[in-house]
Amino acid sequence: MRDRSPPPGLPRRQMAGAAAGLSLGAMALAATPGAAQPAAAQKVPGHVTYRLIARWDVARLNRILTADTPAFAGIPVTYSPARTAVRLYRVSYPSVVPERSNTPVTLTGLVAIPETGAATLPLLSYQHGTVYGKQQVPSFPEQSPETQLMVAQFAGQGYAVIGADYIGMGESTEPQGYMVKGSHQQATADLIIAARTVLRAEGLTDRHLFLSGWSQGGYVTMALLERLEAIGMPVTATATASAPIDLWAALAGFLNFPRPIDATWITTIFILSSFSFETYYALPGLARSMIRPEHYDICRQAYEGQVVDPARIPTDLRSLIADAYFDPGFFTASAFGRQMAANQAYRWIIRTPVRNHYGERDEAIRHGIGRLAMEFQRAMGNARVEAVSTGPTTHRGTFARAVPEWKSWFDGLSAT
Repeated sequence: MRDRSPPPGLPRRQMAGAAAGLSLGAMALAATPGAAQPAAAQKVPGHVTYRLIARWDVARLNRILTADTPAFAGIPVTYSPARTAVRLYRVSYPSVVPERSNTPVTLTGLVAIPETGAATLPLLSYQHGTVYGKQQVPSFPEQSPETQLMVAQFAGQGYAVIGADYIGMGESTEPQGYMVKGSHQQATADLIIAARTVLRAEGLTDRHLFLSGWSQGGYVTMALLERLEAIGMPVTATATASAPIDLWAALAGFLNFPRPIDATWITTIFILSSFSFETYYALPGLARSMIRPEHYDICRQAYEGQVVDPARIPTDLRSLIADAYFDPGFFTASAFGRQMAANQAYRWIIRTPVRNHYGERDEAIRHGIGRLAMEFQRAMGNARVEAVSTGPTTHRGTFARAVPEWKSWFDGLSAT
């Protein structure tokens, strides 16, 4: 029997409702004690609105750190206990789609504000990993275990934590723009601006902007850093876990050098990216050229968020992808391969301190990919990027182990 493991952001306990393949969407977790009733939306400058969606007390935050996250990651990890309750806000903000001639869109994201009484807070922008459902994202935190960990570990200790839902996720009505670099950069950079407007409305200011992300979110984090450095927005430090910063190399590895430990949900990446690239890069027929005819319709329905039977989604790349793409020359020359190569997120002279955490038993990101940014930068003599091993950890384990290391590093920098 094939293992139909969930993608990195989806806990096993949700699979029955959300489906192990690409399902219609997420089912909310049970309501939790201390959750605030939905509040009326507040309008602030810049066409930004925000509303309180929950308040998590210290007990709830520490339960996430001591019970929920170890269950999600499958390994024990010690985190710094939460010290303060946190208010969670869903923010709606304007953005544009660069790949569609800057078409205006309205996106959603999370702003989590700790109740410390301090007027100035360190600000952390967290970028989430791959998920199946539109609402398994930061602004629906009950459905996002990774967001829960970031809120508990960072906001519970005095950081303002923000997270974009990305284009096509959360309450966005557009098609999902999975691994579409410009759109990811735009959505995350615009949320920083919107979040600072919200903080000002709450009588707060921020200092020491930090960036972090896991899996897909690690890639998005590095792409965001590239954008912020280009526009001159200061970033104190950036950290990732299991980041596929070279999409071409990551996917070529799955196609040409499969490993026994490769995750069965890797087919998800090919499905989502083929349809997203076709949609956002105006490449008609791309997904049909990649996906075998017998699976095309179910994969399209899954990408569009329709209800599908997860058992019909292949978990074997050879069963899903057309034979031609397993030829290295064809893959490299194809429209898909060329766009994957163009969407890298490490080939510029990085000026911000960066730590890329990687796991040596990660079933999705090889340790060579995890070390790639450091090796590339050091080839030029740039020592600002460091690759950090979390040991023989899985994909989720790498994230769980990296988070307290991010926290310790960021704490030291924010104290200066």
